[in-house]
Amino acid sequence: MYFAAAMGFLSATSSIVRLHAKPPPNMDRDAIARAVQARGFRDHDEDGLPKQEAFGWVAIHDPLVTDFEAPDLFFQQYLVVGFRFDKRAVPAKLAWMQRRRQEDERRAEEDVERLSRETKREIKEDVESSLLARALPNPKLFECAWNLETEAVYFTGKLKSARESFAALFRETFGVAPIPMIPYLAAERVGLPDGVVDAFRGVEPTPLVSVLPPEASNGDGAAVSESA
Repeated sequence: MYFAAAMGFLSATSSIVRLHAKPPPNMDRDAIARAVQARGFRDHDEDGLPKQEAFGWVAIHDPLVTDFEAPDLFFQQYLVVGFRFDKRAVPAKLAWMQRRRQEDERRAEEDVERLSRETKREIKEDVESSLLARALPNPKLFECAWNLETEAVYFTGKLKSARESFAALFRETFGVAPIPMIPYLAAERVGLPDGVVDAFRGVEPTPLVSVLPPEASNGDGAAVSESA
């Protein structure tokens, strides 16, 4: 259980994002397991090359497991699955120095003072591709629990890029897009009257902190606090 203890739901602290997704009317658990396995995590593309950004489903108890059967995913009314998000990054300064080195070599080979824009672009792409292939990925592990009765989805991560990739993969796998649980959408689900729901939608943002004009500060420039 080492991996499970290191991941979200069973860790000491965790950030959980709540979403809403209505399950399909016919929940074929074996078909769902096949769909999840078909989109299991792969760290390379169709040509076998490493991807700058890779993500996919993994087992809830072990991020190295990407083979699934229905009992691995369904626990009573919950569908639980892990989500792995890897990102490779090339240091900008390293890429710049490598481009400079190759540009100098190309100018010496062709005996020219300046390279064409097309040649520079080609060198840049070659350098980035070469460095990316050698860059180590930075893996991040998340968990997803989908309550098929309440239609609530719990995702243990607030990283924007990971949440966007998770939402896209969730929609592709299960055929339904998870919607963030924001106030006016919650108002629709609890059955409030249309007028109340419209009122939620029309509410304007209200700042909770007052920004005072310069003349409202004290002598040393510090702002004078405003009474409630």
